[in-house]
Amino acid sequence: MPTTSAVVDRAVGCLLGGALGDSLGTLVEYSPLEDIRAEFGPDGLTEPAPQALLGDATQMALFAGEGYLHAWTTGNSGGQWRPVESTAAALRRWLLTQQEDKPAPGATGLLAEPELYVSRAPGLTSLRALEEPELGTPDRPRNTSKGCGGLDRSTPIGFSPTGEMAYQLACQCAALTHGGVGGWSSAGALALIVHLVAVQQRRLPAAVDQAAGRVLREDFETANALAEAATLSRLGASVGHIERLGQGWIGPEALAIGVYCALALPKPEQFADAIRLAVNHSGHSDSTAAVTGSILGARHGTAVLPRNWLARLELADVIERIGHDLGASCSGEPFNERRYLGLG
Repeated sequence: MPTTSAVVDRAVGCLLGGALGDSLGTLVEYSPLEDIRAEFGPDGLTEPAPQALLGDATQMALFAGEGYLHAWTTGNSGGQWRPVESTAAALRRWLLTQQEDKPAPGATGLLAEPELYVSRAPGLTSLRALEEPELGTPDRPRNTSKGCGGLDRSTPIGFSPTGEMAYQLACQCAALTHGGVGGWSSAGALALIVHLVAVQQRRLPAAVDQAAGRVLREDFETANALAEAATLSRLGASVGHIERLGQGWIGPEALAIGVYCALALPKPEQFADAIRLAVNHSGHSDSTAAVTGSILGARHGTAVLPRNWLARLELADVIERIGHDLGASCSGEPFNERRYLGLG
C-alpha cells in the first residue's frame, strides 16, 4: 500500500491532471479533427493557451469535491454522514456561480472565488436538473440523459474510504442530474478506477478490468466500452481507435476514450502526449482529456504534470487545495476541516 503522503500527492495529481486536460480540450471542444489540424497544424493542438482557463468539468468537480468534504468533516465531527445530499447542495452552489456575476458579501468556500463566476458552456442537462426542486436517484431518475456531465465531476469521489463506496457514491451523485444508466454508471466506474490506482496502488490495466466487471452489474454498455478501450490500447495510440469508441458526448464513450488514451500512453513521461491524444479528435475533447488527465494524475501523482502547463492554469492553487484535502481525508492525514464545516 502507498504511504499516506503518496495518496495526498495522487489526489492533487488527479484534480490538477483533470483540470489540465479540461482546459486544453475546451479550446477545441466542438471542432472536427480536420478543423483542429487546419488551425493548429498536422499535430493538432499541443499546448495550452497562455492562460489555461478551466472548463465546466473542472468547475463542477471542484464543487463536488467540496460537497464530499463537507459530508466527511461533518461526519468526522459527530454529525450525520450524508455525502449525496452534501454533494447536491454543493452543485446547487455551483449553479449560483452560473447565475450571479460575483460572490455575495460574506461568501465562503468556493463561492468566495470570483474566477468561478463565469459560464464555460456547461451542459443543459445539469443546468436544468439543478434548477428543479427534486433531484434524481438511480432508482428514481428525473430524466433519461446519459450525457457525460455526471462523469465529468466524479473523480473527487474516488477518494472515498473504499472502492465500492467510491463506485456507489459516484453513481448516486451523477444520478442527481443524469438519469440514464450510462450517465451515472460511467461516473461510478471512473471513481472506482481513480480509487484503485491512487489509493490501492493497483496497476491501471487491472483497475480498468475491475471497474468493467463491477459496472457490468448495472450497465453492459459502459462495461463493453471499457473492455473495447482496453483491447484497442494494446494496439497502440491512434486517433482511429478513438473514432471506434465514439465521440465522447455520452458518459460511456467519454469514459472509454479517456481510459483508452491513458492505457495507450501510460508512462509518466507520456502524460502530455496522452492528453494531446485525448484532445485531438472530433468529439467532446474537454471531457475525454479531463478523464485521461485525472487517471494518469491519480496513477502517478504530481511529478508527471508539465510544470509549464501548471504555471498557466487558472485557480491551480484552489484545485491543489481541494485535492490535498480529499487525499488527506482518505488517508487519515490532518487538514483544515473547519473550511468545510460551515458549508450547507
